[in-house]
Amino acid sequence: MNPFRMFRIDYVFFFSFAAFIAVLITIMMIVSYRFSANEQADSASMYQQAVLQQLNKQLTDQMSAVEQTSLAVAINSPLVNYLTMKGDYYARKTARDELNRDYLAPMLNSSRSMFSFQIYMSNPLQVDPNANIQYLPLAYASRESWYPAVDKADFVWIGQREVGSPQGKQQVISFIRKITTPDGVNRGILIINVRVKFLQDILTEDNSSASRLLLDSGGRMIMHTRIAPPPGEIDAILKEVSGDAGHAHQLLEAAGSLPEKNMLTVWSRTAPGSWMLVELTPWKDITGGSVRLAWTMAVIGAAAILLSVFFTLFLSRNFTVPIRKLVQLMQAFNPGKKGLPLPTEYRNEFGSLFSGYRKLTERIETLYQSLEQQYKAQREAEIKALQAMINPHFLYNTLDQLNWMALEAGQEEISRVLELMGQMFRIGLSGGESLIPMQDELLHVECYLKIQQFKRGQGLDWEIDCPEDLRQLLIPKLTLQPFVENAIVHGFHGRSHGRIVLNAAHEDRGIRIWIRDDGVGLRDDWKTRRRHPTGGYGIRNVTERIQVFFGPPFGVSLRNRTGRSGTEAEIYLPKLTQQPDLEGGRSDVDTRDRG
Repeated sequence: MNPFRMFRIDYVFFFSFAAFIAVLITIMMIVSYRFSANEQADSASMYQQAVLQQLNKQLTDQMSAVEQTSLAVAINSPLVNYLTMKGDYYARKTARDELNRDYLAPMLNSSRSMFSFQIYMSNPLQVDPNANIQYLPLAYASRESWYPAVDKADFVWIGQREVGSPQGKQQVISFIRKITTPDGVNRGILIINVRVKFLQDILTEDNSSASRLLLDSGGRMIMHTRIAPPPGEIDAILKEVSGDAGHAHQLLEAAGSLPEKNMLTVWSRTAPGSWMLVELTPWKDITGGSVRLAWTMAVIGAAAILLSVFFTLFLSRNFTVPIRKLVQLMQAFNPGKKGLPLPTEYRNEFGSLFSGYRKLTERIETLYQSLEQQYKAQREAEIKALQAMINPHFLYNTLDQLNWMALEAGQEEISRVLELMGQMFRIGLSGGESLIPMQDELLHVECYLKIQQFKRGQGLDWEIDCPEDLRQLLIPKLTLQPFVENAIVHGFHGRSHGRIVLNAAHEDRGIRIWIRDDGVGLRDDWKTRRRHPTGGYGIRNVTERIQVFFGPPFGVSLRNRTGRSGTEAEIYLPKLTQQPDLEGGRSDVDTRDRG
């Protein structure tokens, strides 16, 4: 498909330049965005890895100190002695108070990171879930969510949780170690709770807005800053992690709490098998500069397209203006009417086109006048021929004499039939007029139905519904009776009963008439089936006369009724209150009455 053969030249120029510039700018935007985004991601990841390495060292120092403290506490003789002590209540309480006062409490007070101790033992004196140093029944440990991990190892870090304190619930992470005797007997469990706020301050000391996660060697989250992803998203993150340090661009699919799924993931591990620090940064924060660059190029491209509008319009105007002028003249041309003046200022190829078009229109005007006269004469002959076919004047006189003969012979029914036929032929003559009031046309139909009723008796039923104001309008004579005849002869053939309904109604500037019967209906091949030499003449005659008199959109349509048996004929005619000038062509009807 060649656009130069189908569309306006100025449109082709404009959209060609605009599309070229748009495609060029789009390619430049994509290339520059991808290049700059990757560069920014590499630069940001290198910086973040350096920061994570430094933070990881600080966390390692703090958490190693906690582990060393737990080991020192677990092998402390006063603690081990207290756990195995079986004296009376006073002696045990004295030993516990001395342990707290002389050893455990000073250790807590001297540490910025450690928040509280929890010691699970066989038979504690009392349970205070809000104390900084808590002694709890060992049986309670098996109810905790962390117990399966401790049961399989001597010590383990567990993730962020809440514990009681004199100041209320506090967020901590915990290091848990079993307390065993030299001979391997388990005497209890020691938990050192570390302040989450203290570790979070370390992770956020560079004022970073990224989300940072501390994961253990098994990939379980120990603590986090800002947002805590669910296990599904952590598993998705770990799929891209390889080595002790690195970065990856990830699109996380697991539903969770992260506001952005498109992430730059950077990770750092101090040593193989140790915990890992992961930083999640929204990709849009990394590539913000690239996006601004892309939008800047888009604005430049839009400005270039805008400039191309003026350039292409100026370039195409000198080519397209005379062509559009010629197209307008051709579209407005109407034979017999004065057209728009042709330009005379062109002296080039456009001048030759206008000159040739002027000669062509003059020749068309001459031919049109000749054809118009020929068409008027031809149409007049056709109308007179059709009227001659349907106006047998001599039959009316013959029927009139037969009526008198039937009366003299006492044949009243025959006389009535002849009288009805006489009315029909009188309407058919109508003083030579081609159009008659609808009232007369309906009378013509009723006369025909009454004649058929003499033949069929009470087996024929009909109904005519026509508003009074429509009965005074003019329609071509002998328009309705052929359809009624067709219904009786063909629709009720071989049947003793039948009903015909005739309705008329206003429709815009026309009249719509329906003639319906409950007969056998039309055959499937009625449009293509060869007509009988003697059948169908009346309906064809009506169709031809309406086309000769009025032309489209007026005419006749014939179809089977919807949802029931029978045929429906629909006739669409203009509203006429006086005889039109049929000698002057169909224009008298077209300009006034076409819908």
